[in-house]
Amino acid sequence: MKKTSLQFLKACSLSVALLGSVAIVAAVSMPEMAFAKSGNDNGGGNGGGNGGGGNGGGGNGNSDKAGGNGKADKADRGNKADKGNKADKGNKADTKKSGEGAKSKAKAKPKKKDLAEELGVHPSELGALNAARANENALKNASPNSRVGRIAAYRDAVLAGEALAEDLALKEAELAALDEPTRGADLIKTDLDLAVEEADTAAGIVTDLETQLANPDLTDAEIATLEADLLAARGTLTEAEAAEAALQAEYDNAVAYETVDAEIADLTQKIEDQPELERSLLEAAANKEVTDEVEAAVKKLLGL
Repeated sequence: MKKTSLQFLKACSLSVALLGSVAIVAAVSMPEMAFAKSGNDNGGGNGGGNGGGGNGGGGNGNSDKAGGNGKADKADRGNKADKGNKADKGNKADTKKSGEGAKSKAKAKPKKKDLAEELGVHPSELGALNAARANENALKNASPNSRVGRIAAYRDAVLAGEALAEDLALKEAELAALDEPTRGADLIKTDLDLAVEEADTAAGIVTDLETQLANPDLTDAEIATLEADLLAARGTLTEAEAAEAALQAEYDNAVAYETVDAEIADLTQKIEDQPELERSLLEAAANKEVTDEVEAAVKKLLGL
């Protein structure tokens, strides 16, 4: 009988031990189930220690409640972590955008060209012609035989050449407004001189007839004859004067046309000679070979 009771007690103790082990394994293996309920954390340590079935059950219940609070704490920490991560990502994005904006502004800033790139030649190729960087007052007041003075003479020649081109354009417009003559002014002048003589002769006849008619001793017949002659003479004078006027207009137009045409020819020749003149003046101011590129660079320095 004693043996049976002893065996029964051992079996009960083993059962309790097994139940406690199962509870521990369940709590570790299934944390979500363990934290499912919220509650107080009172009495959590009284369960398995006393070995009683009721107390053990209570102990597990309290552990479940404590686990519920733990899950809530983890959830809060998770939410905070998510918010922190989002904030960090937003800050990184803003920083990245700011960096990209700064790079864009840096790229948008125009690159400053060096002097050689602006001029098309290296300053060393200009040699003494680098003196073209002198200011306006220096160019204006420089001695004619000085380096700057010679460069100023070159600049003045270039400006004079530009003025010649403007004058040429004006003269060409003036010539276009004139009627091109069908013959030269010299030929017209010959005819004009004859017309002037004829008009003068006709005018003299008219004057003589008018003087004769003023004689009070004339008979009626003489008066009638003189009046007829005077009428005819006045007609001849009118025709002579008209011919003279027409020839004068033709001559004036021809002279004007030929004058402007001659001025255009003169300007054209000067403009054709201008490059050689300018180059010679620039070479007089230089101490190195003057090429087209060098001359173009000097013009840039002089603002031409």
